[in-house]
Order: sequence, then structure tokens, then C-alpha cells
Amino acid sequence: MKYHLTRSKRKTIAISFDRDGNLCVKAPYFVSTRTIELFLKEKEAWINATSKRLENQRKQELLTRRPLENGDVFSLLGDKMTLTVIREERQRGKVVSAPGRIILHVPFSADYEMKRELIEKWYRKEAAEIIRQKAEEFAKLLKVSYEDIRIKDQKSRWGSCSSKGNLNFNYRIIMAPEAVCDYVVIHELCHLVHMDHSPAFWSLVESVCPTYRQYVKWLKTNGKQLNIS
Repeated sequence: MKYHLTRSKRKTIAISFDRDGNLCVKAPYFVSTRTIELFLKEKEAWINATSKRLENQRKQELLTRRPLENGDVFSLLGDKMTLTVIREERQRGKVVSAPGRIILHVPFSADYEMKRELIEKWYRKEAAEIIRQKAEEFAKLLKVSYEDIRIKDQKSRWGSCSSKGNLNFNYRIIMAPEAVCDYVVIHELCHLVHMDHSPAFWSLVESVCPTYRQYVKWLKTNGKQLNIS
């Protein structure tokens, strides 16, 4: 059984699959290779079932994903952005934007992954600028201050706030309508006052975003559609 092994100071063995479907094993330094092999043998049924499920999921994604070619439609704060792909003699790709358009300049040999990476890079840059501006604006209203803002691609969160005052945001939130994006920024800023989801926290959110409940519902219903592929 093939797997990628990472050793650390952890105390137990853990297994998972990466984005490409490869089996990943995390193990303590003191655990022998034989012990790891025996552990994987015990988990063989789960590994095979999970591998098959992920493979089927990837096949379905390939059938339904956007080709990232001319005419594909994306969203920026709820506004439609139509993709234009220009293949030309160049070594590297770049993205420029115009009203209602994302213009992707790529080499003739550019494949799907290259186009996807370029578009994601553009979205991350836009997210950094948009979210920083919004955070500054709403922080003044809430009379709070934060340390830093980081743009990530969190799998199950649209944002998070650390005890040190650092704010993390999923770059894909700028694909949502602007009011939804505003709500997520306000939500995380309110955690600078209440590091929980107590009634006091939601009361503070409501004081700045009275219709926040509809945005929570929107994300639950439409959140999975906020992606590039």
C-alpha cells in the first residue's frame, strides 16, 4: 500500500487523503514502520472505501467543472464576470480585469491547472484588497482593532479570528453578494469582543448588520457554489 509518511512529535498515528487522492500518514517519531503497516492493515477496509468514494467524487467534479474557457461566468461581490482567454506567445500567464470581465492571458500550452491557479491568484489578490478595506471600515463602527488579516482557502470556514487578534478570511467569500461578504467581515470583527457565539455576540453582530440571518441562510444554501472550478 503506497502512502506519504510524515513524522512529528505527535502521539498517535493518523491517516487522511490529500486533494489528489493520495494516502497520507502522520506518525510519531518513535513508531516503527512495522507498526504503521499493521495500523494500515487494520484500517484497510476504511482506506479502500474512502479511496473509492473520493475517486468517484473526483470523476463527478471533472464532469461538472467549468472548462475555464471563453464565456465562463464568475462572480465578484455578486456581479457577473465573464472570462476571456487569450492564448499567445508568452512564458507565463497573467490576469487583468475590466468591467464585467476577467481577461486571462496564457501561453498556447496552458492547461486547466495553470488557468485555475492564475484565476485563483487573481481572486486572492482582489480578496486581500476588498476585505482589508471592509475590515477597516467596520472596525471603526465597532470600535475594535485587529492585528493582521490573512487570506486563505479554508475548507469549512468563511472566516476565523484568533485570540491574538488575527483575522483569517476565505478568499472565495468575495464571490458572494457584497452584503454577504460584509456580514462575514462583521462576524469576525465581533469575535474581537466576544470569542464565542453567545447572545451577546449575536446582538453585537445585529447592531451593525440587522439582516445578518438572511446572509447566514444564503451561505448555507449557496456556499458550495462559490468556487472557481
